[in-house]
Amino acid sequence: MEFNINNTELLYDFGLQPVSNRFVDPNSSSKVPSFPLALRIQKDSGLIFLENPFPIEELKPRYDWLTCFEPEDHLDNMVETIINLPGISKDSVFGAYSFKDDSTLRRLEKKGFSNTWRIDPEDDLGVFDKCANVETYQMHLTETASGKIINSKGKADVLIVRHVIEHSYDLIGFINFIKSLVKPDGYIVWELPDCEHALVNGDCTTLWEEHIYYFTSFTFKRLLQNCNFEIVHYESVPYALENSLIAIVKSNKGKVTEEDDSGSISIELKRGNDFIRLLNDRKLKVREKLIKISKDMGTIAIFGAGHLTVAFISFMGISDIVKYVIDDNPNKKGMNMPIGNIPIVGSEVLYNEKINFCLLGLNPQNQPKVIEKHKSYTENGGVFGSIFPGSNLYFEDI
Repeated sequence: MEFNINNTELLYDFGLQPVSNRFVDPNSSSKVPSFPLALRIQKDSGLIFLENPFPIEELKPRYDWLTCFEPEDHLDNMVETIINLPGISKDSVFGAYSFKDDSTLRRLEKKGFSNTWRIDPEDDLGVFDKCANVETYQMHLTETASGKIINSKGKADVLIVRHVIEHSYDLIGFINFIKSLVKPDGYIVWELPDCEHALVNGDCTTLWEEHIYYFTSFTFKRLLQNCNFEIVHYESVPYALENSLIAIVKSNKGKVTEEDDSGSISIELKRGNDFIRLLNDRKLKVREKLIKISKDMGTIAIFGAGHLTVAFISFMGISDIVKYVIDDNPNKKGMNMPIGNIPIVGSEVLYNEKINFCLLGLNPQNQPKVIEKHKSYTENGGVFGSIFPGSNLYFEDI
């Protein structure tokens, strides 16, 4: 399977966009790099992807304190599904791709499935930079690296690959690398964001320069089938921000499956174009709403200095309206955001600066904790509003 650029069409060109992890010391003269960001869609599948991904070296984090969190509430159930797969026993070998899989391996070990390994960036890929992450690992997925991993650890009966395939610059090359680490009858457990709800809701925060592909349940299943996988288990686990697609697959050993999926492709193409229309419509309304709020209520802040907030501020074009971004992470406090040089301050600003309206740009799953922690803020008239359309507290609906 190969991508043919002639069989794709431009969905939208967002112009220059900043690197979201590039927080700036206000005393530094360094500037945040920006690169063109445009979305394209495959006409024969509906898969949405970035036209020209940012340079990997520019995406590499500059700070070793940056972290990422993936949804884990479903992992106990996922492990139960894995250990009950046909042919799996306590002698089976469980491999994993990255640190994002460690918590799954620990769950397997607690159940007595102790033959586990995970790719070591230094020993297996030759990546020694402590700031490097999954954006960098993919540059080192060579045939030599595959052979080294197989020789030292052995091929896996089950290989776990959570939340990395959407980062792939060479999608088919990445899938083939993963295939090479699995026994002929072995399983691969893919997990990735399901972007369907964000596309339906016109939620711009789903766009992130580190995600090259924006899969839905249909487009990922179609990719798996085109890559000669038999799908053993497939589900979309619901989460507040975005669902998690889980696909457990094995080689289909050359079996040809032909399905008439033209109707599903039409739905995907329409959803992609509707997303852009919604996003443009929302851009106008969001700006108008926030200007009105600032006139009526004063200073506006956003809670959460992550890539979701960067996307919202940048794609909605509101960096001139937001005065502060609030984050109590001691590493981020005192720095400026990668967009608009907006200062990052602690939550005490809610009270000291008498901010009456604060947007919530952190994962909706964590928003109730912030609201509970700052109960006195709302009791004294402060208002929280979420930036995520479709959520209970979406600020346009307040």
